[in-house]
Amino acid sequence: MRNNLKLFQYCGVSTFFWGLIFGSIFGDAPAVLYNYFTDANLTMADILPWSTLDPQKDALLLMVISIAFGLVHILVGMGCKFYICLKQKDYGGAFFDTGLWMLMLVGFAVLAVGMATSPMILYIGAGIAIASAEGLVLTQGRNKKGFGKVIGGLASLYDVTSYISDLLSYSRLLALGLTTGVMAQVFNMLATMFGKGIVGTVFMVVIMLVGHAINIGLNALGSYVHTMRLQYVEMFSKFYEGGGEEFEPFSLKSKYIKIKEDK
Repeated sequence: MRNNLKLFQYCGVSTFFWGLIFGSIFGDAPAVLYNYFTDANLTMADILPWSTLDPQKDALLLMVISIAFGLVHILVGMGCKFYICLKQKDYGGAFFDTGLWMLMLVGFAVLAVGMATSPMILYIGAGIAIASAEGLVLTQGRNKKGFGKVIGGLASLYDVTSYISDLLSYSRLLALGLTTGVMAQVFNMLATMFGKGIVGTVFMVVIMLVGHAINIGLNALGSYVHTMRLQYVEMFSKFYEGGGEEFEPFSLKSKYIKIKEDK
């Protein structure tokens, strides 16, 4: 329980940090409350003294940021594999099976940056990716014989689809940041639909407390489930290899003997 709560604590710090970047404090609660009591028409961008990134308006930019974080995360996992191979003196596995893929992913990233900035950077990224692909074709079939060397090298390029799918998995960061922020705004909107009287104020307080508590609970669950999924599936799969003995809880194992009588 202590480890789980520590995980929620770290994820809460991260959520607080990104909430400031998105300009989302319980959704748009400060702006809604200010407008509710003053009849103004302010937004969070008008209240906060810093520039914010709106997930609803800048969804494409946020998706790019999410995938960029995913690329760094996956490269860290591959770097662990590179280190393990070097430690085991498997230099072929380090440089050919891991290093070339790391270079290819970096090449794709540079190529993507070049598409948005400069043709020169685009050509550099394309050159890195093509050189890495050629290296994979030449080295991935090194343990096979005859024509299998060529087939093995060419077939290895198909693994690029798995890396792309892993990177796209990080777009869930965009979805989580978008949906929970929108949910908070919906609760704020519902809270102000009953007017300014005593009854309306009571409903506003109750709806905000209950609605944001539900949203925080969903965020806590999402931080656990999705963080673990990206950690164990997308990152750990790049270097972790299970071993040891299968865990079997202590239990009684009775042996039964059936006796058949001859008639």
